[in-house]
Amino acid sequence: MFTKPLIAAAAAAGIVVTAGPALAADSGLYGASDPTYDGVYRQSMSILSLKAAGAKVPTSAVRWLKRQQCADGGYLAYRADTTAACPAPDATTFSGQESNATAMAAAALWATGNKSRARKAVAWLTDHRNSDRGWAYYPAEGATSDTNSTALAHGALALVRGKHKTPYLRSVQQRCDAGKDARGGLSFDTSSDAVNDNATSQAAWILSGGLDLQAKPSVSSVPRLVCKGQGKDKASVRDAALGYLNKRLVHVKGDLPYGGGYPGTDYAGAAAATLALRDSGAGRKAVRTTTRFLRKSAEQWITASGDDAPGALAMLILVEQRDGANPTARQQALVKRLGKTLTR
Repeated sequence: MFTKPLIAAAAAAGIVVTAGPALAADSGLYGASDPTYDGVYRQSMSILSLKAAGAKVPTSAVRWLKRQQCADGGYLAYRADTTAACPAPDATTFSGQESNATAMAAAALWATGNKSRARKAVAWLTDHRNSDRGWAYYPAEGATSDTNSTALAHGALALVRGKHKTPYLRSVQQRCDAGKDARGGLSFDTSSDAVNDNATSQAAWILSGGLDLQAKPSVSSVPRLVCKGQGKDKASVRDAALGYLNKRLVHVKGDLPYGGGYPGTDYAGAAAATLALRDSGAGRKAVRTTTRFLRKSAEQWITASGDDAPGALAMLILVEQRDGANPTARQQALVKRLGKTLTR
């Protein structure tokens, strides 16, 4: 049985945690598994993937997401009773409103034309930013910022408000004073210098425009840190992370392992990493290698918790997505499969 701290850490790392079925009252929710820890996140990912694929987003799916929003604009991971007031974030009990769900919901609301709601969600994020310019998963007073949460919040602000600086992400990135294999990688937070591949992948994906469905590739070759001469250490956080991920994905042949003590393959991290490289127009070999691995492992990832996982399907749709007007057969099959998980 997962404890609340472990559940929160797992959710931040992209690990699917389930405990029971979705409620019958959750019409419009994607996925049959317990939404307690990831309902809003997986719903937002599902909506974004459908929009990216040029597929129709059901009205019931958007309605469900809108009903989950709290009066102040923030989101819990899931509200079983949407008539009850939303509790404030509590980093001690890992409960209440949280930044990851709020950021992803803001992006999905923006993509579906619900601009005022998206702005309200982003305003909530702004109000809950730490003094180090980062975000915590449950952004209460004194809570520690982390890379995954900061990247998602940054992505939502950049999407809704335009350009946004990321000083926190720069502070957790290994630069030229690190070993060659670590350069460009990001730590989970400031408590450790160890590179966290999942955090690096998510940050790179978001910084490459992951939440912006209109973003276009901006580079044609793999960027990297230059650690000698006049060009010393001038690469952006995104470019340095892309250089790290390019080497890392080629080295592990797309099979990205979990960090932080979690066993097995980090499918979500691998998908985010290849999306970061693809969306930036860089790392073609790494993209091909990881895409092949994800296709081969798709069934294992999708059904890891028994029922089809909408979050996994959504990420795979994004990986397969090429042109919304001319979707691939794989993409069409994944879209159809995602649709079958919709609670009626």
